Amino acid sequence: MAEIYVYCEEEDSKRIYTKVIQTALEDLILGKSIIRVDFICKEKEPYFILGILPKATRKMIKLRDMAEIVEQKKEGDKVIYKLKITDETYLPYLLKKIHVLDQPSRFEIVTDSEIDLDMDIYDTSKDFLDKIMDFSFRVFPEGMRIKRSFIDNAIVIIASERPLKEHEIEEALKLKERLESS
Repeated sequence: MAEIYVYCEEEDSKRIYTKVIQTALEDLILGKSIIRVDFICKEKEPYFILGILPKATRKMIKLRDMAEIVEQKKEGDKVIYKLKITDETYLPYLLKKIHVLDQPSRFEIVTDSEIDLDMDIYDTSKDFLDKIMDFSFRVFPEGMRIKRSFIDNAIVIIASERPLKEHEIEEALKLKERLESS
């Protein structure tokens, strides 16, 4: 489970936000993907900063992860491939990348596209970022509609109900720098 650090002016708020963060991490099954979460509450201002240090979670799904070539034959100047789908999870992304000549069943595809088992099909880091954004919506208090995100090796999101001030953005960037150097 991720380390959680909550910085609030009031002890009750600190306890409540710690529980909210723990619950959101569990609900989204993010605890094992994150090393550390820092949450800064400036309730009187009001603005909030959420800092996340993720583990290296980026994984590129390759064709070999979801299909195998069961047949290939040369027809004229093209090679025709018959693929057997072994995992349908990322099939929609494969279908966007190839020209389908025939699909005899949901587990078979015939294509004349250039096929390589090492071709990239989908980058799972997109799913991870979507979960992080969902996580932030669950953690930030309602009404914090002005948000700014900084995404690199660490992810920092600052939120307020009014336009952000320069010193608040600087505080968010300092947290990002601190997380990335830890």
